[in-house]
Amino acid sequence: MPTRNTFVFGIGGTGARVVRSLTMLLAAGAKLNDTNKIIPVIIDVDADNADTSRALAALKTYKYIREHGYSHTEEIREGFFSTNLNTLSSITSDNQFADGLDDSFQLQFENLEKSFIEYLDPRGELVGDINMDLLEALYDNSDFSDPNTELNLKLNQGFKGNPNIGSVVFNNLANTREFKFVLKSIGENDRIFIVSSIFGGTGSSGFPQLVKLLQQEEKLRGNKYGALTVMPYFNVTDDTNSAINSDLFNSKTEAALTYYLKYLNGKINCFYQLWDRPLKQYENKQGGIEQKNSAHLIELIGATAIIDFVNKPDGSFAPKGQTQYFDFGIKKEDQVIDIRHFFPSTAKTIMEPLTLLTYAMKIYLEEIPDLRNEAFYKELGLGDKYSNSAFYQNLTAFFSVHYKNWLMEMSGNERTFQPFNLNQDLNAMVREKPIEVKKILGLVTNGGISDSYLKAELGKLEDELKKSIPDQDKRFFKLLNRMALECYKKLEALPSMI
Repeated sequence: MPTRNTFVFGIGGTGARVVRSLTMLLAAGAKLNDTNKIIPVIIDVDADNADTSRALAALKTYKYIREHGYSHTEEIREGFFSTNLNTLSSITSDNQFADGLDDSFQLQFENLEKSFIEYLDPRGELVGDINMDLLEALYDNSDFSDPNTELNLKLNQGFKGNPNIGSVVFNNLANTREFKFVLKSIGENDRIFIVSSIFGGTGSSGFPQLVKLLQQEEKLRGNKYGALTVMPYFNVTDDTNSAINSDLFNSKTEAALTYYLKYLNGKINCFYQLWDRPLKQYENKQGGIEQKNSAHLIELIGATAIIDFVNKPDGSFAPKGQTQYFDFGIKKEDQVIDIRHFFPSTAKTIMEPLTLLTYAMKIYLEEIPDLRNEAFYKELGLGDKYSNSAFYQNLTAFFSVHYKNWLMEMSGNERTFQPFNLNQDLNAMVREKPIEVKKILGLVTNGGISDSYLKAELGKLEDELKKSIPDQDKRFFKLLNRMALECYKKLEALPSMI
């Protein structure tokens, strides 16, 4: 069994959205090599950020499904939810910070329910002309009544595009109990991946500070580090009452890249870069529960960078002190992207698992509920489980709330990602590659995924699986995976431009 863990730090809203996409890919069964656990750690000072909340909810649901869908003694190397995606508290440790640690995927900051000036001077000891003159020379305080000026900024709503503030707050991360636990928990063989944007405040300031804090620990200087820097891929609408101005995204990106090149080159083994023409204008929401941006193809591609890094053999990294840089490309420049646009390696490792999970989603949500009279349904004791069992409630939530919404958000975004026809039947589900169906007088006779085919295959698989899996819920989970594979066989191959 592999003993290496991978810690994935998602910083700010973009970091959380990429982790959300990673959750979907791992739920689909994207394979990871030589890895025991993936430990996502979301770092966002905006306590009520809706993007972060959605990512955390998806992670929590994933964790429950995996824990209840497999036997504790089973070595899981393939299939849906096969990766052990877990929290910091799941790491066995005897250090003093382990006791009472929250079972959460989020790293908590302290003392952020105040303005930046109150954070710098909690006891009011800096009040005085000389000290205030210095602070006002460093930070904007032009209108004391304006909560968006730097010294008056409420920190629990995020840094609102001010990395100079974020760097101060992130430097204090080392004093938190949770971060001390992180430092104690990362082993010398573990890998570390950091996701951040470069055009805001939280990500661009948090990334270099986090690298600095991690590598201050002598035992962590030899670990393999990967990083994804997401450059502008959306704009926000103009709002004179908001501290966020997308006209400044490019200048902030240039400044941050210059800093990274000077101070981080050689400290990161694999540096992944992503960008897209920011055609989409999101509504200008400064944070909190109103900041709920639709999933974007860039975030999905960002998640593939994590998988690429995790799967790299130890011998493939550049010599110590050298950084390898990676970009991502597609076959053809289009506004609407589907499976055909990806090169074969990505189609195999990412798009194939997503296709399988989408078959499973449609079978679970749309087909099985109509098969109550079938023997397999009764053998599994499904009955009212869809509504009354916690395991099935979590499965329903993952498919309908997390996964389906994630796909639909990308299909309505720019750049549009539409790999599936979600409103079509199983035969027409994969765009540009319908399963051939032969009909006589309107009835399916051969080749397709018909109701009779589903009934027969589900019954046959249930008879096979009940011989080795006595637990009904775990057997159903395996059956769902196997049925998706049978549907994929009907497809024969993913669509391609060739």
